[in-house]
Amino acid sequence: MLKHLTISNFKLIDHIECDFNAGLTVLTGETGAGKSIILSALITLLEGKPGSDIFHDVNQPVIISAIFSIPQNPAFNSQLNDLGFASDHDEIILRRHISRKSHGGINNRIYLNDQPTTGNTVTSLAAHLIEFVDQHQQQSLRNPREPLRLLDVYGSLLPLKNEYCNLFREYQEHERRLEQWQQKLSEAARQIDYYTHQFTELNDARLDPQEENELLALRRQYQQIGKLQELTREAEEISYSNDSSIIDNCYRLLEIFAELSSRDAEAPRAEETLTGIIDGLQEICKENRNYTARLEIDEQTIEETEERLAVLERLKRKFATDIDGLIELHKELEERVKGWENRDSEKDNLTLELAKKREKMLNAAEKLGRARLEQGEILAQTVTEHLHDLNLDKARFLIESEDVPCSATGKDHITFRFSANPGEAPAPIGNIASGGELSRLLLALKTALAHRYQLPTMIFDEVDTGLGGGTAAAVGRKIADIAKNCQVLTVTHLPQVAAYADQHFIIDKISCPDKEQTKIQLIKIAPEKEQDRIRELARMGSGEEITKEAEEHARALRKEAGK
Repeated sequence: MLKHLTISNFKLIDHIECDFNAGLTVLTGETGAGKSIILSALITLLEGKPGSDIFHDVNQPVIISAIFSIPQNPAFNSQLNDLGFASDHDEIILRRHISRKSHGGINNRIYLNDQPTTGNTVTSLAAHLIEFVDQHQQQSLRNPREPLRLLDVYGSLLPLKNEYCNLFREYQEHERRLEQWQQKLSEAARQIDYYTHQFTELNDARLDPQEENELLALRRQYQQIGKLQELTREAEEISYSNDSSIIDNCYRLLEIFAELSSRDAEAPRAEETLTGIIDGLQEICKENRNYTARLEIDEQTIEETEERLAVLERLKRKFATDIDGLIELHKELEERVKGWENRDSEKDNLTLELAKKREKMLNAAEKLGRARLEQGEILAQTVTEHLHDLNLDKARFLIESEDVPCSATGKDHITFRFSANPGEAPAPIGNIASGGELSRLLLALKTALAHRYQLPTMIFDEVDTGLGGGTAAAVGRKIADIAKNCQVLTVTHLPQVAAYADQHFIIDKISCPDKEQTKIQLIKIAPEKEQDRIRELARMGSGEEITKEAEEHARALRKEAGK
């Protein structure tokens, strides 16, 4: 729940701090006192969309901070951990610092537990912490999508909905895949003869990524065959065949050093080294002879090599690519040709898989639809009971479900129908003209949701506008009923609602002649100051002049509220 709020330099607020308790907290004050500014500051903290007119003093920053106790919500704790914020404490602190830039514009920084974070993160976390209910939400009930969202929240149907949504996306993706395949098939039908001709031509070429380099090497060889043969003959003569060849001279050296060794023990020992040189030279001679033998290239080999290089060169020019590109094109054309040949089988497989996915999706949609019907009956009955409690004794609230083609939300179109008067057929909420009736319907829905889908804090901003008398007292009872399940803050101008408060703040607007300013102050009525509470309720009921009758009426309201 919301434990503490600090607001500095925000609109008419110079600086205020307040602690909040569990139960029902009311904020009251005269018309125009600025009751909703405090809620506006809290919304700015959580949603972070400040305007340029929020500064009480344009030379000072706006600072808004709030302390929340961490809710017993596994999803919230998991989200905190995923974001890198430890959830081992029992509180989190949100703070926003907004200042003007010297060259225009606004600096807008947000902190979570004194660590910088993003506005999206805070907005996401705030969805688990607090809900604002105001006249804007009354209008949101007229949105055709809102009934389905509220029903899914009330019935805890989000897991079922997510299961369906995953299957719906899978079906859509496979449907797109089939459509893309059919488009490719249509294109292939127009060009299959051309593709087949190209594939056959490349297939007959028997392309090899190494072949061209090998052929070019062979060409370089036979283009200089005469010189190569001349060099190999010379190498043979120098190393072996001449009378004074290197090998012959090495053998003579071997004889000389052998005789030296026999005549003088101190003579160099060269036998091992010379023997190694002779063996190496003989190996060189062997390789040279083998190479010489390979240099005998006949005219047929030359002709075949040139023809093959000409084929490769023509294909490269025709398809404007190199050998690797030709091989890749060959694979692509092979897939197209085989795809065309196997088109009936492929279509059958894709169609069968699509049918399986559609069946799974429809089963999930049917399961979700049944759950919505079941929860819709319970919600309709519950809301109707709450409406009766709100002095709409003859009101009827129905939830109508209509089958529609599957979409991202399922196959159900949900409509809330409402009638406040006997003999009046329930009509879609969008047709409700009375603001008072719409306010009470919203309150009835929120009461039902509060029991099923508990949030730590709910804030009502003048949802009782346009109500009075017994209806106002009924609204007060209903808001107090919600406050039994979660913390409730409400801005109200009705004493019948304020009488149920567990905690009461008065918001007052004062003038500062020396500064030519108007600012807001927040006055907390201490629990032991019951008379102050009575006087505020009397003021709310009678105006500026507080009579004894008004005070008696205020005491009666508190007694009726059980306070």
